[in-house]
Amino acid sequence: MRNKILERRKIINRSNKELSKKSALFLDRDGVIVEDCHHLSKPKDVKLCLGACWLAREANKLGWPIIIVTNQSGISRGYFNWSDYEAVNEKMLELIGEESFVTAIYANGYGPEANPNSWRKPSPMMLFAAAKELNIDLERSILIGDRITDLQAGARAKVKTVMHVMTGHGKKERYNIENYYKEYNKFIGEKNEPDLVLLNTLQDFPLETLQK
Repeated sequence: MRNKILERRKIINRSNKELSKKSALFLDRDGVIVEDCHHLSKPKDVKLCLGACWLAREANKLGWPIIIVTNQSGISRGYFNWSDYEAVNEKMLELIGEESFVTAIYANGYGPEANPNSWRKPSPMMLFAAAKELNIDLERSILIGDRITDLQAGARAKVKTVMHVMTGHGKKERYNIENYYKEYNKFIGEKNEPDLVLLNTLQDFPLETLQK
């Protein structure tokens, strides 16, 4: 069962909620936008990953909403609380430069034992919530993550393209993704296999994918 106490959303910019559905750029937080510090809980430890500011600005110029979807199991494990989590987000947004570059942040505090229908990735439920609340066309959207579970969440939400970065847990997980693909000609074994793009960092993001 879902526990709404372990689910948080922050809608920063509602101007993207238009009559026609829009594509969105979904990003994991730790290991993708900010360096993964293993249950990051202190603003002083927040450092942006290479390319985070650049991609936020470029996506903003092209009218793509940025939506962050993040697992925060440190909540249920008792390592930090929601106030700590919010303080980290505030620092992240400050470093990016403008809150308006980020449309919304969806988070959950479930642990690994969470129900498959919870918000915890690889469940697509955070993406579904964002799509409903912000009028997002998931089938034309892109998701970027450093873990296989990020990509699985994107696939289960039927996003068009998933991108895997080598930052955070990416270096360790890239090996599994590539080997699975070589063996099965699929990269995560999902029924809905989106296009896969392999990046080193966000700095390598192909901007032409936002212009199609």
